[in-house]
Amino acid sequence: MKVRLYNLYLRLLKLVFSYGKINVSGKGILNFIDIGSSNGRLPEPWFKNSKHIKNLLCFDPQANGSNNRNIMVKDVGVWKEETTLPFYIYKGLHSSGSSIFEQNHEYVKSNYETLKTKGNQSLASSWFDRAQLLREEKIKVTTLDKILDNNSSKILFDFLKVDAQGAEYEILSGAKKFLDSSCIGLHLELFKVPLYKGIKLEPEVTSFLESRGFELIKKFPSHGTFHSQNDCLYLKKEVSKDQQEKINLLKIIYELS
Repeated sequence: MKVRLYNLYLRLLKLVFSYGKINVSGKGILNFIDIGSSNGRLPEPWFKNSKHIKNLLCFDPQANGSNNRNIMVKDVGVWKEETTLPFYIYKGLHSSGSSIFEQNHEYVKSNYETLKTKGNQSLASSWFDRAQLLREEKIKVTTLDKILDNNSSKILFDFLKVDAQGAEYEILSGAKKFLDSSCIGLHLELFKVPLYKGIKLEPEVTSFLESRGFELIKKFPSHGTFHSQNDCLYLKKEVSKDQQEKINLLKIIYELS
């Protein structure tokens, strides 16, 4: 009995310490792109399922670029073209909410009485304070397609996660080659309320992806200030037999089956 409990304890310990680590025991099968990494930490449900990731490519213009075995970090912004853009650093919560887009103060002021009734009341009342611009930086941006074309390892990536404070549509516009080839799924944080000036909202992004063969499979509950955004999962409708195994794994990870 003691031996059985000890073995169970070891298995649980191994499971806990595998959280957040990719390609555990060399069993990862998905090649994952994370744009808008949160301090390098994978979002759920990926943190607890990180063992299924074989290679990880991260982008964060405020991070330090590096390569470490199966993990590549790029300190460049991703956009629809190669150029230099302003990057707005907001007070937020530890500079969260910083974006290539400007905060939409005019919209929030005009609609505040309605907006403040939605979501967390503390977040609603503190939005204007958190939306203070601390500074503006210039960052280099390029397209995801160009980066993948120049990838010396020639890894074929399967899945794209984007949390870019409203820049999702522009990022996808610069990734058409990737979307039409090896990509089988996307996890995007999309706005239904224009908290940033000029951003494309969820219906426009969904329409764009549908035109490229993807289907909105799951929309997660609203979150953020004023319940302004949702995480959305898209899967490619038609995939090869080789890709079907990965689609099945994605459905398990996202508890779709």
